[in-house]
Amino acid sequence: MPSPQILFLISPHSRGGEPVNDNALTLPKAFRDAGWQVSEAEHGSIHRTPAGLASNANPVSNFDLIWPVGFGPRNGFFDWLQLMSELPARKVINAPAALALKHGKAAWAEHCPDHHIAADAPTLISAMQAEPGDWVLKPLAGSFGEGVRRLRSDEAQTITEAMSARPGEYFMLQRFLPAIAQGETRTLVVAGRQIGSYLRVPTDDLHANLAQQGRAEATSLSPGQSQLVGNIAQELTRQHIGFASIDTVGDTLMEVNIANPGGLGTLGQLYGRDFGPALVRATESFIAEPLSG
Repeated sequence: MPSPQILFLISPHSRGGEPVNDNALTLPKAFRDAGWQVSEAEHGSIHRTPAGLASNANPVSNFDLIWPVGFGPRNGFFDWLQLMSELPARKVINAPAALALKHGKAAWAEHCPDHHIAADAPTLISAMQAEPGDWVLKPLAGSFGEGVRRLRSDEAQTITEAMSARPGEYFMLQRFLPAIAQGETRTLVVAGRQIGSYLRVPTDDLHANLAQQGRAEATSLSPGQSQLVGNIAQELTRQHIGFASIDTVGDTLMEVNIANPGGLGTLGQLYGRDFGPALVRATESFIAEPLSG
């Protein structure tokens, strides 16, 4: 029986320098070690021919699974997404439509801390002043903890300055959770299965991202966290989202990352074992599971 074939779409890091996580290395290696035939190409290699979609000279139909690592270049993203949406739901590790609709801070709002989202500073300033206390301001399109600020209700000027520097962009004003000082738990999920969890402890009581000098520690989920993560993991699978990280503070969801969640390498370092085989086995079940919904 021929080995399954997987195509990873990996583009040069758009921010310059070294990538913030090691998915471009650890994910292909996990599948090579498991005996899969692994190919790599850039996101922009996807194109349509009269015979269907192809990547460079290879028909996409040759592959059992397509795995985009990140969004790829910003220019042409929605055109690329439209092409990718032609593929069957389980042909891509995460349903292309989900990349646009279910990734990031605005999704899964019913599980998140109280928050407001707007593209104009007066709206967020008014909300903050009407509800005294500590808040966190985040650019909605931000990542790796960039631009995240803790605010008091009287710090309106900070909102004005931050949003003026990124005109037209949406920002989230989210209620600050003191429990963040004890850390944010990241759980990697593949095909609804929890691959592993670790704690990201901030060094400044706010920024838990490892890219912002957060510290990684081994951890286990509390009963409340397990229920929350399990419920979201089931919903991810129903929406044909096979690979995600679920970030929680206590029993509260902070974010679901489905574009390029790092953590596989960190899990291996913390626990001293290879989590790649578990990831591959879960992926195989994702491909084999009958479509529903």
